[in-house]
Amino acid sequence: MRFPLISRSIWCALVLAGVLFAMAPAQAETDSELLGRVERYLNAIVGMQANFMQVNHDGSISEGTLALQRPGLMRLDYQPPVMVRIVSDGQWITYYDLELGQISQAPLNGTHAELLVRNDLRFGVDFVVMALKHEAAAIEITLARDGDTTEGSLTLIFSDNPLELRQWSVIDTQGLNTQVTLFDTRFGVTFDPAIFETPAPFPESDR
Repeated sequence: MRFPLISRSIWCALVLAGVLFAMAPAQAETDSELLGRVERYLNAIVGMQANFMQVNHDGSISEGTLALQRPGLMRLDYQPPVMVRIVSDGQWITYYDLELGQISQAPLNGTHAELLVRNDLRFGVDFVVMALKHEAAAIEITLARDGDTTEGSLTLIFSDNPLELRQWSVIDTQGLNTQVTLFDTRFGVTFDPAIFETPAPFPESDR
């Protein structure tokens, strides 16, 4: 049997079309499906440990370690010369200035840290999605409490395939941006609960 001849250019086009078809996803992921996938990923995190690098609004850089135990618990230990520790015990965020020997506290509820440690995260509940970007290997979700960006915003950045939290960026009420990048991340870590213990809240008169 003789087959009809085809030109080299047509042959190349057919081969390329086959490759692209094989690479193309069967169906594009909708925004709702993407957010649901990210929710499931975050809610599945129980214990996580990582090193971090923090770039502050003035360009200064600090480093440290993160311990996160959901629900509610988080601890950031900064490396010298920054003598700071930040701890969430599930109800309060406590800021320790280890150099001055001083502490300050605020309720966890109402902070951006609450989103990372809350028990059952649902986008659109308390935190409203203000922007969503999904590129080839990265997902970026910007959130604001009750949709009010004047109270600041939190942007979560993930790598994709596989999905993993890589970075977050906080813009505070003054418009100042602080960016935290995670590396050497480990999941399924268990911690001594004592590392998340904080002092009893100060009386209002002492604040």
